[in-house]
Amino acid sequence: MIRRSFGSQVLRLALVAVVVSAVDAQVGESRPHFGVPDDWTHHHVLFSLEQLRNHPEIAAREPRALHEMYRRWGKLLRTRSPFDGNNATTKSSGDWNVNVGGSISPGTSPAKYQTDPTAPPDCNNDFVVFALNTAGVTGGQSTIVGFNLLYAGPFGMGGACPGGPHYIFAYNTSTQTNGRIRTSPVLSLDGKKIAFVESSASGSAVHVLTIGTTGTNGGSGVASVAPGPAGGNNAVLTTTVYTAVNNNHSSPWVDYASDTLYVAADNGKLSKITGIFKGTPTLVTTGGWPISFAGNVQVSSPVFDATTGRLFIGDSHGVLYSVNAITPGPVSSLTVGKLGQLNPAITDGPIVDGYGSVFATASNDGTSAVVVQANAANLTQTARVNIGVGSTTGTSVTLYDGSFDNNYFTSQNSGHFLACGTSPASVGTTAPYRYNMAFIGGVLQADAAPVQISTSTTARCGPITEYFNPTIGAGGTDYFFWGVTNNCVGATGCIMSLANGTTVSTAAENGGTSGVTIDNDGDPAQQYSNIYFGNEIGPLRVLKVQQSTLQ
Repeated sequence: MIRRSFGSQVLRLALVAVVVSAVDAQVGESRPHFGVPDDWTHHHVLFSLEQLRNHPEIAAREPRALHEMYRRWGKLLRTRSPFDGNNATTKSSGDWNVNVGGSISPGTSPAKYQTDPTAPPDCNNDFVVFALNTAGVTGGQSTIVGFNLLYAGPFGMGGACPGGPHYIFAYNTSTQTNGRIRTSPVLSLDGKKIAFVESSASGSAVHVLTIGTTGTNGGSGVASVAPGPAGGNNAVLTTTVYTAVNNNHSSPWVDYASDTLYVAADNGKLSKITGIFKGTPTLVTTGGWPISFAGNVQVSSPVFDATTGRLFIGDSHGVLYSVNAITPGPVSSLTVGKLGQLNPAITDGPIVDGYGSVFATASNDGTSAVVVQANAANLTQTARVNIGVGSTTGTSVTLYDGSFDNNYFTSQNSGHFLACGTSPASVGTTAPYRYNMAFIGGVLQADAAPVQISTSTTARCGPITEYFNPTIGAGGTDYFFWGVTNNCVGATGCIMSLANGTTVSTAAENGGTSGVTIDNDGDPAQQYSNIYFGNEIGPLRVLKVQQSTLQ
């Protein structure tokens, strides 16, 4: 299906040229391959095939474009693939979970590192990181944990990495009284460092953790250790306090090209820290920084678009903002939710696509819950689409971002945007419904026949993650994954998937799940094609399940 969709040798050569030039720019000629991180940021700035074909310099400036090319069109670039063959439709059972004593905050995601996307998955060097919303105790509760030997079945049996998973680190990184990691972590390009935020009522700080390579790193998983000599390892934790207020929703964004991190807090301000992975982290307090969007309101995760050079962010009043990241000046704004209504917030970070649009979701614009599409260059509204009653009936509903299907990235008008809203006005409840919205002339259209996800009016969806896996099913399978908090498998929550727009699968997970992170395409019999997440009600676990079976 991939070869039929993109077909020509000219296109193949064009993609190869983009990849070669981008790899040279990012890692230099001395290194034969490069690693691929996958964290929350990779699902909020997206790139179309047309955009990358016409502007290969984007992939040289923004590594996430290169990462997306490998994930979405990588089979075009492999002369030989270890994953091609009759095993593509294998339905083997596979699942592991680890009790880590803490949850991943709703709406946030783990981070995954793949050492070499051109080679088979690596048992020892591929890893996944989970940041926990809990106070740490050295010798006890960890705040951030990492695992390798990922590609294993139940109880470590079967797959390419029998005996897995295995802790590679379990650190207590708490530096504040009751400090917690409430947002998603971000990985460096080489997979050696992790940036994340610790926050409490007394303030918020950005930590950069250099993962230890010697001594004990809490590798037994029995008890956490402190990074550095006190923990008997060479791990390094640097801390940059950037505000005296809490941060409930803003995950950090790293611009790899400038080695700069952007992060906000609950005071309506966006901060900038330079030297985040390659230098000394330094808080910028001149040149208009921090940027103030609104007074003392919670703001979402920021999203940086390298194409326009602009930052996008939403707030709890339902306003979407845009500002030049290089030389901050006037702030543009667009009203998405309606101030004065119940929960008009834009909770999730905006999505910037490869066609020049930005998308934001809010649960109350005074009439309904909405997804708004706007021009990324000037924040002019293109479309406002109803996704149910949202919070308009008097019950507060928090909504997260949806995701585009695979077709969207090659032909916008043949693609769709999948979102989880609530029942339409004709039903008038807060039960979750699935909205599959088409595009006509590049403009988002309403879904006249949304599909109910759960019968519970208290059930809520997490953010939706899309992944096209070319090695599962005839012609590949386009998956959407998300968690549901209640009544989707009996009385419990679940992890849910939609395959190729028709086949729904569920697996029970108490209280629903965090956001979902993907690893690879590849032979399911070897446990190569998986997703990672945490559940939300005890026992609190982090999990790997197979994409094809949710087992």
